[in-house]
Amino acid sequence: MSKVEAYITDSLKGSSEKLLANKIPVIIKDQLPDDIDLDSILNIVDKKVPNHLLYGVDIIYVGNFKEFEDRGINAMYENGALYITNEQSNDKDMLDDIFHEIAHACEESYFSLIYSDGKIQDEFLGKRKKMFDILSQEGYNVSMGDFLNIDYSEEFDEFLHKEVGYEKLTFFTMGLFVSPYAATSYREYFANGFEHYFLEYPEYIKSTSPAVYEKVDGLVFMEI
Repeated sequence: MSKVEAYITDSLKGSSEKLLANKIPVIIKDQLPDDIDLDSILNIVDKKVPNHLLYGVDIIYVGNFKEFEDRGINAMYENGALYITNEQSNDKDMLDDIFHEIAHACEESYFSLIYSDGKIQDEFLGKRKKMFDILSQEGYNVSMGDFLNIDYSEEFDEFLHKEVGYEKLTFFTMGLFVSPYAATSYREYFANGFEHYFLEYPEYIKSTSPAVYEKVDGLVFMEI
């Protein structure tokens, strides 16, 4: 049992439960804001995401988890469970968290299908090189080696988030990445594209990240 699972087991008293796709329990550990319509959110996910893309999702927990504070995150996927913060600004805010973590569940189920041909990695690496050129021209002290590492690096994420700043990075990389967080690793690049595909921006993903679009669209319409 992971630390998160142990923490949840100890803190689920008084929780409420709903269902996604009539089978996946959604456990509300901590209350959502009054203006969040969870039933509507789950209905949208149910209608948009095919059941075969939910194979890796066994349960969804909504609440405030210590792991979020420790890691500075608001959602995560671990051992078949989606963990989503209850601190949401609006329905769309919660939807993008759910779609993003479903993407990571899909990676577990369809890793080879998504990544074995190297198209996403190559597309991501090309964008990283362009980002290196942009930040170099803007006067940042950057090393190409950091940009060639396509796996997640906490140190590199800290550089982008705190030294450059996501607001500036959004401006610098407009047309390269759907959002600044997509630049942190090739897997977040995929998950970010997946998320926005289901947020009704598939054509933007198609033009900005064609390799990601091809994979997500292929997953959606694959024959089971």
